[in-house]
Amino acid sequence: MDEMDVPDPELGTATIVFETPEGEVEQITVENEYIVYFQDHWQVKAGEDDEGNDVVRRIPKEKVYYVERSVEEFQDRIDALLDRAKDRFDLNSLNFG
Repeated sequence: MDEMDVPDPELGTATIVFETPEGEVEQITVENEYIVYFQDHWQVKAGEDDEGNDVVRRIPKEKVYYVERSVEEFQDRIDALLDRAKDRFDLNSLNFG
């Protein structure tokens, strides 16, 4: 199953640092809502075309040095992810005692 990283769009920016096909190191900084990890690639909004459509750059995970995100409240994000996991897997109904 593919992983999908879907950040809260209100939680800051992300910078991705990666190697280009020419072997150079490049970085792009975008709002968190414009970067996602899906199907072994980081997908980043790299701009818009002449018609106003988003241009998305797909970067293979092997070419990415790191992705750094700024977030308002890291603990709030962790708590939200835990709440979603509890709801998804109905962990509240399990009795471990």
